[in-house]
Amino acid sequence: MKITKIIQWDMGHRIQNHRSICRGLHGHRYKAEICIEGSIITEKGLSEEGMVMDFADLKKISNDLILNKMDHGFMVHDEDAEMINFFKNHSGHKPVIVPFVPTAENVSKFIYEELEKEIVKLENKNIKISYIKLWETPTSFAKYNGEKI
Repeated sequence: MKITKIIQWDMGHRIQNHRSICRGLHGHRYKAEICIEGSIITEKGLSEEGMVMDFADLKKISNDLILNKMDHGFMVHDEDAEMINFFKNHSGHKPVIVPFVPTAENVSKFIYEELEKEIVKLENKNIKISYIKLWETPTSFAKYNGEKI
């Protein structure tokens, strides 16, 4: 069985070496579809009986990673010296420094891997992340399902 939680947030970024206007500072209204799969809990009397996972628990885990760390932030590659220097010299911003170029593909993989670290800590060991579908615009998304790329 699969369940999906959708989280939305606003975040800026730039693709430093891109050939188009994406090289400049800009932002998106991101939407992540977080799909979890596993067996339905059948143990009688449990709060989660009949569920794969409580949506409230998935929301909390997702909010801790995404909203608390990324919402209204600016994702910057740790090799983007110009932006790193800017954030060092200007307070009042929310840099999200990552070891990759912040494309939709890489961000979806990052969210998958970070959420996976939290999912494995849960009591229910019969669940896993099925995929992360990250919408960067209303018509463009990247989907990562754990494959090695």
